[in-house]
Amino acid sequence: MNATFAENTDTARWTASWIWNKRDNYACYNDTIEARKEVTLPAIKAATLRITADTSYRLLINGEWVADGPSRSWPEHYQYDVIPVAGFLKEGENTIHIIAKFYGIGTFHQIPVQAGLLAQLDVTASDGSNFSVGTDERWQVRDAVAWIQNTPKQSVQMGPFEIYDARQPAKEFVPATVLCKALEGPWKNFESRDCPFLSRIVQSPAAVHAVTVVEKLPVKSFIFPTTNWLYGDIVYSNNHVAVTGAYATVFEVDTACEVLMNPDANQVYLDGKNANGKAFHVEPGRHLLYFVLSEPWGHWRHDSELIIHCEEAFRLSHPLGDAANGSWCFIYPDPKVKYRFADYAWALLSVEEQARIEKEVSDCITGFKDAAPDLDSFPRFVQDKKMRTISDAEITPSPHYLFENRKVLSSGNDRVVNADALLSSSSGTIIKPSEKGDIEIILDFGTQNVGYYSFELHAEEGLILDLFGVEYIAPDGAVQHTERYRNGMRYICSEGDNTFLSLNRRSQRYLFLTFRNQTREAVLKNFKLIESTYPVKEEGHFACSDEGLNRIWQISAYTLKLCMEDVFTDCPLYEQTLWVGDSRNEALFGYTAFGSADIAKRCIKLAAHSLDHHPMVLAQVPTTWETIIPVWSFLWNIMIRDYYEFTKDKDFMEWAFPYAMKNLRNAAEYADEKGLFSAPFWNMFDWSGIDDRHNTVLHNSMFMVGAIDATAKIAQVLGQEEDLAWLKDRRSILVNALNALWQEDAGAYPDSIHADGKISPKYSQHTAFLSLLFDIAEDRMRPSLLAHLMDPPENMTRIGSPFAILYLFSALEKEGLGHEVIQRIRSAYQPMLDIEATTVWETFAGALNYKGAFPTRSHTHAWSSAPVHFLNRIILGIVSDNAGCASFTISPDITGLTWASGSTACYNKEPVSVSWTVKESVLEIKASGPDGVDLHFKPNDSHGSLEIVFNGTKVR
Repeated sequence: MNATFAENTDTARWTASWIWNKRDNYACYNDTIEARKEVTLPAIKAATLRITADTSYRLLINGEWVADGPSRSWPEHYQYDVIPVAGFLKEGENTIHIIAKFYGIGTFHQIPVQAGLLAQLDVTASDGSNFSVGTDERWQVRDAVAWIQNTPKQSVQMGPFEIYDARQPAKEFVPATVLCKALEGPWKNFESRDCPFLSRIVQSPAAVHAVTVVEKLPVKSFIFPTTNWLYGDIVYSNNHVAVTGAYATVFEVDTACEVLMNPDANQVYLDGKNANGKAFHVEPGRHLLYFVLSEPWGHWRHDSELIIHCEEAFRLSHPLGDAANGSWCFIYPDPKVKYRFADYAWALLSVEEQARIEKEVSDCITGFKDAAPDLDSFPRFVQDKKMRTISDAEITPSPHYLFENRKVLSSGNDRVVNADALLSSSSGTIIKPSEKGDIEIILDFGTQNVGYYSFELHAEEGLILDLFGVEYIAPDGAVQHTERYRNGMRYICSEGDNTFLSLNRRSQRYLFLTFRNQTREAVLKNFKLIESTYPVKEEGHFACSDEGLNRIWQISAYTLKLCMEDVFTDCPLYEQTLWVGDSRNEALFGYTAFGSADIAKRCIKLAAHSLDHHPMVLAQVPTTWETIIPVWSFLWNIMIRDYYEFTKDKDFMEWAFPYAMKNLRNAAEYADEKGLFSAPFWNMFDWSGIDDRHNTVLHNSMFMVGAIDATAKIAQVLGQEEDLAWLKDRRSILVNALNALWQEDAGAYPDSIHADGKISPKYSQHTAFLSLLFDIAEDRMRPSLLAHLMDPPENMTRIGSPFAILYLFSALEKEGLGHEVIQRIRSAYQPMLDIEATTVWETFAGALNYKGAFPTRSHTHAWSSAPVHFLNRIILGIVSDNAGCASFTISPDITGLTWASGSTACYNKEPVSVSWTVKESVLEIKASGPDGVDLHFKPNDSHGSLEIVFNGTKVR
């Protein structure tokens, strides 16, 4: 049974308190607890459970998985879930069991504040009486020690990597520690969940792709959660968090050997000599291993990884003899170099101040490197430095390194019995150990998917199952790894039967199961992926006489579903992040395919709340990466207008409009002397080579014009005359400044203006289609701009991503060139069909952000699902022409096709459906829609001289 969510009516007041297990510090990294309450209930009429946690929870009632949450939100507008739970309860004894995890580090999804769990069961008994059971000191809690604490982050975007050690004996439950009353903590302005819980659809693998034996690599890996020790509080995901210092241990061998160190671009020394990336001959005895964090900047540097390749056995011990407490120590840097900046705030610093800070940090690192000690000099080296001993429990190995560097030795088919049972049967698959290496089973789910891993495994104590997923395996067998993303987990078995359901959602098409530390047979069964996405209603459809277009529509819509959680996300695999610009595109596509207005509204609200702290809407929300992409900020204003056009929700416009104006008025503060938007932010629009590494980039000002137009529409709806006047004035300033930069000889706008005042020598298609789309260009400029869209000159930058192509398509459609849009969909997406992609890509092959050997970086990116939007608008001809889906123009472009059919979702109504056929000289169109919705036919040039019959009536 899956949980449903309910709007909170607050009929019962909060009596619960925030609880946790007792801690000296409630901001510890990756802190996981279990909470339990036994509840004796009479016969009940209704029951709801209100629940939230910082940072996540899983709720089980009477052993049944009920829900995971909460939905993402800002601490100042914290959300809780309201779950109808009567169907999970019974008369008599009931057990409420909650697994709660505090991340203790910033992500692109949450802003952790401190550990806390809050839950309240509100019951109406059959006799009509009401009572509540809330978290308090009478609840029982314990540390969930099987979830290993000091793991690295999965990636900069996400929370901690999941390692589950089933060997760990469970702790005893103890009374919970009350932190504060429900409404008295750091989580403010409680709001109930405003989107459905994610789906839970059980999926089996489609095929066993391969069974292999992989090498047991002669390595030991060490990952240190450095920022936790360096800063001792919640570290945000900004690039400009200085992470440096040094680690040291004694490396001891009994025989001479070769050692190879991989310090992940940092610096490592052995006996005071640099040992980076080269085989180092080591004599028997004790040697000082000294690891300097020489790469201080970059938000992927918050944990530090060291790999030691050595064929011989070696031992590690503390360099000062503190062996009882741990083998490693961390030497802290000078406190004055512990700099932390929001990335947009760093960008606003003067160049001189940036250089001063960078030099100060660099000098500190140079001091660590120049003084690289040996075993004898180490005590003197650290005598005036702050140092901490690191216990073995504070360090984790790197399962991902083993996966990323896997070496296939041979087929493993003879070591696996009944492999096909993994596809559907509940019978077991037997895995036999191999003397040559580790057994690896590669599962193919047939399509990209996202969800939780569930399995049963009968195995020996200490057997390790590593699970890692990828999107793509090339025809030659090359595996595409996502850069700096540990897309997997590790499970360590207890003796006998192991049953597991992962806490984290992960995405992949191919899943690698690697059995390590195995000495006897193991049996794996009931391996499933529990698909988990926003529960879409598939109301939009498309089919036509061109099978290629049908397939493009299908993979675009499927990708969109995979990128829908509690928000629109960029991709289900390596970010799962609400990028604001992406969400504008995805909301448009979602209106067509699924009628998904609630998730769009939620994305708008989350982005609006970033203005409570920052000068413009952040690039992704809610987040601890504090960066601004101006185009994304302006697209948010446009997204508000889109939402109104789909829903006609005037009440929400009343709420959103002040934020929309704040975003634009704050943006106007960054105007240069010409009136153009000019700021040192992340001024990207497309992965294409635009000359955009300057403060004044013209596509920013063009998008600001689009944002002003969108906001002006809402100002008119709300009668905000004073704001409307300001918007019109600002638009005029921007348009005049942009057109003053028109280059007559090139017939184009330049990309940017450089700091020295020089005009960029580069030109891009982007300013051409944006100037047409947002009515910036003067009439005399239009022929040249259209020519650049149809046949750009060789030196003009072309589009690099399907994200930007939405805006080209919109401009072409506006210019009456819908047939050109369809042709470009065919050509742009055909490479995806050629390799039988099941999802649409982040970029076209050869884009600037990815230069690897594979077709694209991310294979599942819904910002690229534009065909869903345009195929329905152009080929089906379904175009809304009044807010709230009140009326539609039906004008199909039939160029090159003989038939088409499909539907477009409406807001809170049945979809609008269209089918048409061309037979001989007759175009017959059938259109239907909800009651009260006007559908009117409009001819277009593609109809030529055909006789036209619309809903049974001859109209031409």
